[in-house]
Amino acid sequence: MGKRISHYEIKRFPAWQIFLIGFFLGTLLPNVMWKMEWRQQTMASVYLLGTFAGQNMEAGEYFREVLRRRGSYFLLSAFCGISVFGVPLAVLGIFMLGAEIGMLLTISILQFGLSGGAVGVGLLFPQYLVYLPVLFYLLSAVYRQSMEIWKNRGLFPRKAYQYGIRILLAGIFYFGGVLLEVYINPWVTETIIKSLNIF
Repeated sequence: MGKRISHYEIKRFPAWQIFLIGFFLGTLLPNVMWKMEWRQQTMASVYLLGTFAGQNMEAGEYFREVLRRRGSYFLLSAFCGISVFGVPLAVLGIFMLGAEIGMLLTISILQFGLSGGAVGVGLLFPQYLVYLPVLFYLLSAVYRQSMEIWKNRGLFPRKAYQYGIRILLAGIFYFGGVLLEVYINPWVTETIIKSLNIF
């Protein structure tokens, strides 16, 4: 009987492996495109200006935009955890997180050299110090809960309660990341850009 139960044991979510694959492909793709006709002014400028654009908004407007973007992704992930869609969403979410960070850093370096690398890091700091562990925790919980449903175990009250507590805990810290992104990151990015004098 013990063997049969262990057969249905849910494997640990390989978050770091998926993240690193995404990060590797995120660094590789811009390098390949850089050697094609796309070149500097097109790819890098569009990507980086899109990243900077939000920081030029009024504080309240920028806060609402970041909260809408980040919050909708968080809520979608949380709700997918109580369905079969949580597993593919968790895998894709971690992969895209790695790819996004890899692309941002690579494009910054390709466009502006090592100084651009500092700008790329500045665009991620300090909010990603919160986002990374929270998203790993959130998507691991989503994966695990969704896998329970894949295995036809259903959503029992005790499991639902535990899942809800995890989501609530992740949400509190995630909101802290939103505040860092809105109120601290623009200052960090602006300081780095001014000190490097690349624009």
